[in-house]
Amino acid sequence: MRQGAALTALVIAALVFFPRRAAADTDPETNDTSPVQPQAADNPDAVPIDFEVPTVTNLPTDVQAFLWMIRASEHRYPRDVVNDACYNIFYGGKIFQDLADHPVVTGELAPVPLPDRLCLAAGLTPPCYSTAAGAYQFIRPTWTRLRNKLGLDDFSEQNQDKAALELLKETGIVDLIQAGEIEAAIRKASKIWASLPGSTAQQNPKAMSYALDRFAEGQRLYA
Repeated sequence: MRQGAALTALVIAALVFFPRRAAADTDPETNDTSPVQPQAADNPDAVPIDFEVPTVTNLPTDVQAFLWMIRASEHRYPRDVVNDACYNIFYGGKIFQDLADHPVVTGELAPVPLPDRLCLAAGLTPPCYSTAAGAYQFIRPTWTRLRNKLGLDDFSEQNQDKAALELLKETGIVDLIQAGEIEAAIRKASKIWASLPGSTAQQNPKAMSYALDRFAEGQRLYA
């Protein structure tokens, strides 16, 4: 993902997050949700595109642009997106290094307890947890299912992209993208990614104008 990329030099400042202790009889695996990452104070409509963008996979431009839009919504943009730092970011801003598997599977990081309001918005009984990790904030159960389905051997950037693409295919979102129905695709994807416009998870979703700007930006980057 970073091969030969002369990317903008950006500082990766990990946020410090201290989770509270939860009830011992609650199963993090089944009470797992994926709230949006903490966002920057503002969402710029555009930033100068003066860096070499990495190629996600051999995908149509619009599909690559949609994946870019998701990354730019789920993470602090542009800081953690243009340099691909987002592939190593855990819920709350923690950085993980081991890409042999999802960081909760490897044991590098532990599930993070969430506020009751986020649990309830996700349809879960408090306490609940997030294991959201990587560019697309995969929770552990989702990643495990996709890893097994696709035969992925690690949590590398390329495999994170493949898993995200599979989610888009499973839900018919790729068909909407290729039909040019981008707003409809974004609304449908908001059922998976809480940062997207239309999400009802009460986690500060982006405005549609922001998402469309990032999509258009991705089209230029991957043209």
